[in-house]
Amino acid sequence: MTDRRYTLEEMQDRFAIIDLYDRQLAAAEAFDLERYDTTFAIDARVDLSDFGRTESSYREYRAWLASLEGTMVAAQRIIGGLRLDLDGDHAKARVPVACHVEMRVDGERVLTHTGIFYNDALERREVGWRIVERVEERAWSSPSGS
Repeated sequence: MTDRRYTLEEMQDRFAIIDLYDRQLAAAEAFDLERYDTTFAIDARVDLSDFGRTESSYREYRAWLASLEGTMVAAQRIIGGLRLDLDGDHAKARVPVACHVEMRVDGERVLTHTGIFYNDALERREVGWRIVERVEERAWSSPSGS
């Protein structure tokens, strides 16, 4: 089997999508929700069923994230290899993420560790690539992060 050769457009799309994930994780760690908004389509759907939350619109998901600002003290998210399937203006991605989050729970600081897969559908929009659907899949968690 020979290595796949990418067209210039495919390489540009891959770099744009890698930048999207880097921007999203940096925005999440900084609690910069305006920057976070540049990674999701306004009409996106987010499914956090593996974490006890129902599927919601991006607006509902963003409001929930905003409500965590006083609870989530610090965070570091590390992504692994991007598994990306490009198809014109659409793409599917599976992104492994290690999340290390310090939470304030009952006045105590608790460090949680969780492994997640972002299973995303992306579309090229007028403003660039955006996540239009996300299903977060729990891969593992530490005893304190369960």
